[in-house]
Amino acid sequence: MLRDLPPDPLAALRPLLQGVGGLRQSDAVRRGLQLHATLPRPEIGTTPHTVIHTQNKLSLKYYAPASPRCRTPVVVIPSMINKAGIVDLEPDRSLVRSLAEAGHQVYLVDWGIPGDEDAGQTVADTLLSLLHRAVDRACRHAGAPRTHLLGYCQGGTLAAMYTALRPARVSGLATFNAPVRFREGGRFRQFVDGAHIDLDALIPRDRLLPVEVMQLAFRLLDPMGNWHKYAALDQIAEEPHRLRRTMARERWLEENVPMPGAFAREFIGRAYQDDALMEGDWQIAGERVDLRTITCPVAVFAAARDFIAPPASVMPLAEATGSSDVTAEVLDTGHIGIVVGAFGPRVFFPRLSAWFAAHEA
Repeated sequence: MLRDLPPDPLAALRPLLQGVGGLRQSDAVRRGLQLHATLPRPEIGTTPHTVIHTQNKLSLKYYAPASPRCRTPVVVIPSMINKAGIVDLEPDRSLVRSLAEAGHQVYLVDWGIPGDEDAGQTVADTLLSLLHRAVDRACRHAGAPRTHLLGYCQGGTLAAMYTALRPARVSGLATFNAPVRFREGGRFRQFVDGAHIDLDALIPRDRLLPVEVMQLAFRLLDPMGNWHKYAALDQIAEEPHRLRRTMARERWLEENVPMPGAFAREFIGRAYQDDALMEGDWQIAGERVDLRTITCPVAVFAAARDFIAPPASVMPLAEATGSSDVTAEVLDTGHIGIVVGAFGPRVFFPRLSAWFAAHEA
């Protein structure tokens, strides 16, 4: 972590800053930058749990309910490009803790951190080996024939694909901020457009997609994001509780995870460049992913202020499945705020719990 900064790292930019708030705002950004570089990152992922299954880098974490009320387990599937701690960032804003406290048997798929030896891991390996065995282990541990799946962001896309391929294992599918119509994928879709990005040149098959590439991509999606973040830090400099919350989120944002090259090439190419999921021509180990084979209850949630997975890319899942029991809603929050902000425990987590309880197998 950087500890020593020049007295004014923005000095060279000062003449250019008049149009975006002037010198006063640049001073606030400088102070926020100093705070960001020196504040400690809090511990995250502190909800008590037991690891009940491992396979390669994946671990399946079990969060036991204090008073079990629901028999059907809930398997939470986060994105592969960040650590799973996003769903357990702080005790009072933890998705897994909230569901466990509401009486659900909660299982978290922690994808772990791949090494160079995992570069050849494909989407088929991810879905039909890693995820399938985790789902099977959760069902056996809970003593239930099927499970609910809860997928966030890319994890929700994978949850939908898995449900389409293995519908007999899934009692209910809930996704939030999970894109399925990738041609509506907003800024990221534009960034990886096949007309501009050659995946063969960018991602060798025998290597990992480095975190630096993904971090650069996300910075380009929101070029002024750091500017606003540092200015906001300066505004809460005298509020320790809010600073701690902010730095917990920053820790998660800073801890990107590399993706296996084979997986990244296929997922970005078939999803974002070809929109193959909604087109119905994505083959996984010889099996076509047909969303119409999903007949279990489905809940689809999108965030109105999400530029990573805009509602236009998320909500089509509600119409694409073969389910006759579909809940679909666009919530007034953002891509990350839905799980780390006050909106989660106040609105979203109870809504999820109620949906799972109402759809017991």
